[in-house]
Amino acid sequence: MDNTMGQSAGAAGLGPRGIGEILGTAFQLYRRHWQTLLGIAAVVVIPLTILQYVLGHWVRIQGEVTRDQVVSTSFWASTTASLLAALIGLLLYQVLTGAITRAIAAEVAGQDADVEQSYRFGFTRLWSILLVSVLVGLATVAGLIVFIIPGIYIGVRLAVSIQALVVEGRRGTQAMGRSWALVGGQWWHAFGTLLVAALLTAVVNAVITAPFSTTAWFVQGVVAAVATVVTLPYGALVGVLLYLDLRARKERLDLETLRADLQASAA
Repeated sequence: MDNTMGQSAGAAGLGPRGIGEILGTAFQLYRRHWQTLLGIAAVVVIPLTILQYVLGHWVRIQGEVTRDQVVSTSFWASTTASLLAALIGLLLYQVLTGAITRAIAAEVAGQDADVEQSYRFGFTRLWSILLVSVLVGLATVAGLIVFIIPGIYIGVRLAVSIQALVVEGRRGTQAMGRSWALVGGQWWHAFGTLLVAALLTAVVNAVITAPFSTTAWFVQGVVAAVATVVTLPYGALVGVLLYLDLRARKERLDLETLRADLQASAA
């Protein structure tokens, strides 16, 4: 990535921004550095999505019940393989989350970040990212079980936990506490930003995949992978820019501070 463009993007991303400005800045960064962002996403998303479709097709084929209503051994084998693939997928997506978040934060800070460096960071922080993701998920689900509104509220309050982990090096409940504090008093702003970004990515995903909804399952898998590769970086960009926006609203944040945080979190 070009360092000059990174400095310009960083300056644009560190001040308090409205929802439209965050989404617009995310689009500008995406347009400037789409090759690196798509490269980071494609490494995991394409093979993993195709594998999931292959295994899903295999399970459907092997899921025939014999005449005496006993499920065949091959069905259990294929189901086990599918569950194993899902577990591997979960771990790889955590690596992807760390990698792409790190790359975006480094770009905003005016630093160069390539695919290899980003994934190296993602692998070294795998278990920390997984722990925070699981804790955030459990807290959100618990809120949803009680009632839908508390679950949504909790989910938004914890929405920048991963960003706090990746950028500041906060671990576990510290990352969650940091997100909770940053979103406090800015809940509607964070909710609106995340909601509009989710709607935008959903529309783009649907536009890409809808024309292939009646095609062969393998084609659907390839198209779904492409759609995810295209939309995932934008959602990650919005998440990082929202996190930086919340910090700018509550504390002094400049490029030097951000660079120091990134350097400390990488140690």
